[in-house]
Amino acid sequence: MNEPAAPRHFPPMAGQSYDLGPMTLVFKPCEAEVEGAYSMIESVEPPGASVDVHRHPSWQETFVILDGRFDFSVAGARHTLGPGEILVVPRGAMHGFRCTSPQAGRLLTISTPSRVFEAFVADVSAANRDPSIDVHAVFARHGLELLASQPEQAPSAPDRVETRP
Repeated sequence: MNEPAAPRHFPPMAGQSYDLGPMTLVFKPCEAEVEGAYSMIESVEPPGASVDVHRHPSWQETFVILDGRFDFSVAGARHTLGPGEILVVPRGAMHGFRCTSPQAGRLLTISTPSRVFEAFVADVSAANRDPSIDVHAVFARHGLELLASQPEQAPSAPDRVETRP
């Protein structure tokens, strides 16, 4: 029998960090990733920050609200969530969200399988820094379909992505 992995502690916002527009995402390494089980992502979302409605068949997301309040739209249904609440978004489901609290919100997202979402975020982050990279091609390469802006959200610049799916 193999020895179990040692426990690992991650302070808040520790790990591989990416800034996408006003949002900061930090990917937490974990032993489960060795077998491709899941990735953990901690993010800080400023008040009013939002993610356009989108879908992706390659990964499922589970959102755990740590701080703040969020309105999620999933498959046409609205969910208002606060600290301690959890929302599971299946692969392929249309979804988006907005931080509705007056202070920054903080999420823990569990993405399955591991590293699929991080590869997308790394590529979008690079596209946001380099105007020669076609951000729409990045979305297509990762199988992410951007569907629509949330009604109260100002549109993003057409050549740069400022939100996080």
